[in-house]
Amino acid sequence: MGTDRDNIDVHGNYIGGPSQVSGTQHNYFTAGPAAPPPPSTWMTTEQADPLAFGVHRPRQREGQAALQPYVRRDVDARVRPLVAQLRRTGGILVLTGDSTAGKTRCAFEAMRRELAGCRVWAPPRHADLRGLADMVLPPAEGWVLWLDDLEDYIRDNGLEPALLSGLVRRRIIVLATLRDEYIDRYQRRNSHLTAIEQPHPFAAHLGARVLNMAEQVPLARLWSRDEIRRTEQTDDPGLAEALTHHGAYGISEYLAAGPSLLDEMNRACRVGGNPRGYSFVRAAIDLARAGLFEIPLTAIEELHTKYLEHLPGVRPEPAAEAFTWATRVHYGATGMLNPVGVDSVAWKPFDYLIEHFSREDLPVHRATWGIVRKHVHVGFHLHIVGLLAAAFNEDGIAEEIWSPLAEAGNSDSCFRLGLLRGRQGNHAECEALLSRAADLGHEDAPYGLGLLLRDRGRVQECEIQWQRAAYDGNAQAAYSLSALLHSQGRETEAEMWLRSAAENGDGEALYTLGLLLAKRKQYRQAELWLWEASRKHIEESDDLLDTVIRLRETNRDVVELRQEAEKGSSDAAFALGEILKSLDETKRAEVWWRRAAHAGHPEATLRYGFVLSVLHGDHRGGEPWLRMAANAGSVEATYWLGLNLGMQQRMRESQQLITRAAQAGHPAAIEHLEGLTSR
Repeated sequence: MGTDRDNIDVHGNYIGGPSQVSGTQHNYFTAGPAAPPPPSTWMTTEQADPLAFGVHRPRQREGQAALQPYVRRDVDARVRPLVAQLRRTGGILVLTGDSTAGKTRCAFEAMRRELAGCRVWAPPRHADLRGLADMVLPPAEGWVLWLDDLEDYIRDNGLEPALLSGLVRRRIIVLATLRDEYIDRYQRRNSHLTAIEQPHPFAAHLGARVLNMAEQVPLARLWSRDEIRRTEQTDDPGLAEALTHHGAYGISEYLAAGPSLLDEMNRACRVGGNPRGYSFVRAAIDLARAGLFEIPLTAIEELHTKYLEHLPGVRPEPAAEAFTWATRVHYGATGMLNPVGVDSVAWKPFDYLIEHFSREDLPVHRATWGIVRKHVHVGFHLHIVGLLAAAFNEDGIAEEIWSPLAEAGNSDSCFRLGLLRGRQGNHAECEALLSRAADLGHEDAPYGLGLLLRDRGRVQECEIQWQRAAYDGNAQAAYSLSALLHSQGRETEAEMWLRSAAENGDGEALYTLGLLLAKRKQYRQAELWLWEASRKHIEESDDLLDTVIRLRETNRDVVELRQEAEKGSSDAAFALGEILKSLDETKRAEVWWRRAAHAGHPEATLRYGFVLSVLHGDHRGGEPWLRMAANAGSVEATYWLGLNLGMQQRMRESQQLITRAAQAGHPAAIEHLEGLTSR
């Protein structure tokens, strides 16, 4: 049975431990959602425009087409058969990878190739998808829901498990892309992630469940040798340029102009460049990282002066010129700032730039938070801003945001403020806040409260809270409860909760249950749980899985050999004894060696004689079996018979037998004689 995790840990967040963030804004708040259009108005996949469907516009040269020809990616061999299968069955396929790895183009080309004639809808980010569940679908080749940047659609009125199940039943195909950072955030069971790195708990829960229902295919940012070789075989000048200059970047990154755009942005802050334009972009990036996804120009204008202050000696260009530079399309591909919607009243930095500053772990200017709060008024959105502030170690700002929300009954803010109080060492207030969050229905609060109570020595109260969380489906709570009950000797209850945790996908529980079943020699069942643990990259699960598979196969061999031995096969009886000995079941092995020896099996007579003489000290009982093997020509038996007779003080005969074995080249017999002559 596994042991409980130490510290006060809520899905990886340690009260008193560090907080960090490496990604961008989680956009789970919406306003004025649009309903799905009538299916009769959906376009065919042949009519779909790749640029409108999210494919990055590549850097342009005069006379070039809008898109370079598609270079077949290695994953196409897996993606396209899956898409073809979805045409028959329905379901969801998610391509994962970095922002400019080529996910959207890969998915689009697969759709165009394998789903010809199907009708497709690419909903806007704020669309209400619930109407898809009951929409009347006229006859068609098939129906496709296109969700580029899946994280923008995972919400209660977007793609959630119940709706996805309904779409699958109707054989509607969902093609989606998702950046890698969201895979980690949705899979909250990964122990190396802090809770603050996660999206809003409700969205994280939905995201994890949606991903569990999806076929996921990762796409590497850097191209393989085969992919580069295929690129070399094209005659497209844009691809040729990418091959020559992409350097440490992926081909898709270079084609999307991400690295060049970043270089141009950094060059702009020098004397004679566009320092105000740089400051506009830099301000917008920090505003996005702090939770303002659709950024008003007034917010950019207010914050950008903070970056100008750190560029001494430069002469800023006029604001209109700076704004034109920051928003114009560079390399024919994208602007550093791009409009959100058609009215251009809000702006968003190119996602490659946001990801760069997040990967480099560059700080957000402290003035950013006050400006963001001026433009965010919805409690749900404010809570997310608090999460991001805490992730940047701005605990004071997070506290200012969460405190009024908690007082107003926001369970998420109660929970996060409780964690913050715990990190500050205020355990009494931490307990009060977590208790209130639990009463308000927060799914993680009972588990966190139980951890706090356990560490304060209140084990019975801890058990109550963990049961509460486990009954609500919290796998981590079920696993911890199992360990607690095991430590108290309550094995039946402990195993019940261990199975519950494993069935709900807790990686440690999967491994622990597999280990428990393996110890019971229930190898086939153990193997099934360990396969799941291995898929979740649980340490040591692969080694244990290999051992269990070997034992299962050995166990099968034991059954087959036993059946043959029961029919009278001395070879099978001897082999069965050897296998049982390797499993440390020596007593059972002796039974089969004895049976084989009585049948005259030469190796079994040696083995059984050895067991009687050496292991049990029955020299008279072992003598006839060793003599039988020696008479059959076994040098090993001759040596051990000599030792046996020596133990019976029959020294002359003993010496003769050991000498005969030494003359036949037996190493131990030779060493024995040399020891006698040296005395």
